[in-house]
This record gives sequence, C-alpha cells and structure tokens, in this order.
Amino acid sequence: MKKILILGGYTHMIDVVKTAKRLGMYTIVADRDVGSPAKAYADQSYNVSTSDIDMLAEIAEAEAIDGVFNGFDDINTWHALALSKRLSLPFYATEEQLEICSNKDRFKEYCRDYGIPVIEEYNMDESLKEEDLAKLTFPVIVKPVDSYASQGITVCYSAEELKEGYKKAADYSKSEKVIVERFIDNPYGVMMFYTVRNGSVVLSAMTDRYVHKQYQEHPPLPTATIFPSQHLDLYLEVLDQKVRTMLREMKIENGVLFIQSLFEDGEFYFYEMGFRLSGTQYYTIVEKQTGINLLEMMLDYSTGGNLDQYAIEKYDKGYTAFPACNLSILLDKGTIKEIIGLEKVKAMPTVLSYIPVHGEGDEVEITGTYAQMLGRFNIAADSPEQFDKTIREINDSLHVLSSKGEEMILAKYVPADAELSIE
Repeated sequence: MKKILILGGYTHMIDVVKTAKRLGMYTIVADRDVGSPAKAYADQSYNVSTSDIDMLAEIAEAEAIDGVFNGFDDINTWHALALSKRLSLPFYATEEQLEICSNKDRFKEYCRDYGIPVIEEYNMDESLKEEDLAKLTFPVIVKPVDSYASQGITVCYSAEELKEGYKKAADYSKSEKVIVERFIDNPYGVMMFYTVRNGSVVLSAMTDRYVHKQYQEHPPLPTATIFPSQHLDLYLEVLDQKVRTMLREMKIENGVLFIQSLFEDGEFYFYEMGFRLSGTQYYTIVEKQTGINLLEMMLDYSTGGNLDQYAIEKYDKGYTAFPACNLSILLDKGTIKEIIGLEKVKAMPTVLSYIPVHGEGDEVEITGTYAQMLGRFNIAADSPEQFDKTIREINDSLHVLSSKGEEMILAKYVPADAELSIE
C-alpha cells in the first residue's frame, strides 16, 4: 500500500483524503491545528506546521511515505515542492515554474513574451511619488504580487485610498511587493483550466466567472463559475495556441493549472495563474463531463503512479457535455445561527459536491475575501432547463440566518439573465 503525506487539514482537503483512500493509499495529514477537519478522515495525522520542512522530513522518513501532496493554496505548494526535493520524491512543478505562476508580475511579464494580453499596470513603488500618482486613472486595483483568495487586495478611487491600499497589500505579501493595475469593473471574467499529462497540453474547461462586489473598495467575489464559457470559440481562435506554446516553453510535463482573465470589449486580459488545484474543486465537474478524475491523476503522479489511464487528451478544447457550474454562496456580516435547506440541496441529484467554508456558530466578517463564503456547490445537469431549475431551487431552498434572525446570503446568481439578486 502506498503512503501519501498530505499537507494541510482544512475542509477542502477532506475530499483529497477520501479520494486517496479510494485509490487504496494510506493517508497521513500534517497540519499545525489539532482540530483540522481532514485529520478526522485520514488514517493518521500529525500536529505539525506544513512550513516545518525538517520535522516533516523526519515524519516522512519514519513513515516511509511514497509521495507528498499539496492542496489548494500556493503556500503549501511551495512547502510540498521543498519537501519532495528533500526526499527525492516526485513533484509536478519546479521552482522556476512556481516563481512564474505564484507572482502576478512575473506571470504577466511571461504572458507579454508570448503575445498574450494582460491588464495594464502602473509603475509604482512604496514612495508613491506625486508625479507617479498624477499619471493614474482611477479606479485602480492594488494587490500583493504573491497572495491568493483575494487577500490583501483593494480597489482604490483616490490617491489617499491608494496609499492605504498599498500598505495593506505590502503587509499581505511575503516579498513585500505590490502591483497596481487598471481596474476593469465587469460583472464577470473568464477562467481557463488546463491539464498537462506526459507533455500533452489540454484545455479541460473554460468558464464564465460571475462576481459580486459588496463595497467599492473590495475586489469582486465569485457567485457562479459557469461551464462552458460563452466566449470559448473566440478564445480558441485568438489565444489558446499562444497559451499552449507558453506552457510548453515553461517545460510543464504534468499538472493541473488555472488562468484567470477579465473580458472587455471583445478582448481577454490575463492577470493570474495558479499551478495547482483550484479551490472550486472543478475536477468534480470535469469528471462528470469526461469520466476522468484529475485529482486521482495528481495523487497517482505524486506517488510515482502510471498516468496512462488518464487519457484526458480525448476531451480537449473545453469539452462540456453537460451544463454545469460552481455556485458560491456569499455571506454578509453576522454570526450564523441556522442554515436552512443545506441537506436538501446536497441531496439534489444535480449537485455533485459541496465544499463547506462556514457552519452554524461561525462569525462572518466583511473582508472582501473568500472567507465570506458559506461554501460552494458543484453542479451538473442533463439539460439547460434542468440546470436553470436546479439553481432556482437552491436559491429558494437555502437560507442562512444570523443570530439576529436576518438573512445572511448576500447575493444569488440567477441563470436566465446571468444577473444577481441582491438580498
């Protein structure tokens, strides 16, 4: 039996543990928090920080593990790479590849080399000189170059707001580097999900990512990620081949990745890439479309398995047999007293999976980050009519009540006109 060391025990990792066990692996979860949810599902667990490479190496050697697995965040991807190198175990990414993907400025620079359009940025530093500020056209969005899940991001409408936002972004950046870009205020963007297997690059999915912005200073947060994108044909025509060339030049041989882009006036503008699994757990929907589980593929790769059975190349160019989406439930401020209808929704035949973030008793703050989510549903239907019916039934059935008896769901995606119903 192969043994796999899984870095991180947060809720998203429960499915990783379950999937690894289904593949016949012995699962070990490492996380510094004693009560990390995924530990309850693992065969064994350790209360150790995923950044403590020395201690993890000792555990790995004592347990004779066959592979290390990272989760859905950039930090643990770096930790998994470092530990895998220490132990001479397989890992899908190199340091150079992660440097490109984890840093927004490096990624945009790389895109430009291949003729891929990116959002314009302003040449600013921490001094924020008056002559530089005078060149700006507000609003702008200021970000740490190396954060994720919308942490440390602010939309700024004046020089004073930019000064505050710049400091916030620097505080969230481990490199203390900040990027300032033109803010494109669109109700949705697009995301591309690529899979690379034995050197073959495949566009596994392309989606439209609908968003809601609660306050003007906060970045938009996703409400629904819809499969397939209405812009798929245009993307295949103008950018897909350039992106494939870029990924090959990065010398990526195996792995899953996602690219985020905004869409304005018929143009795509790339701004971020993640060389890891997405927090949407989109692989659930890809499996429904193709029968191939990409999480299983990456678990197999991490333990030196053969990837021949994962012939994802047959389902290239955003193959979508069923209308689908990842539905995010955004919450307003408050303490969750009661969640109504959750079990009913989870039992619906079109609901493939649910990824919880919060539960009853949790306090939710207005942060403009993914921490404002109750959770996410992955949904796939047999027809557009069944898809629309599913979303409307979820909207009608699911309610989150605060300790004050108020509805906490902030916005609901309405599929017929791709708009939001604001509570």
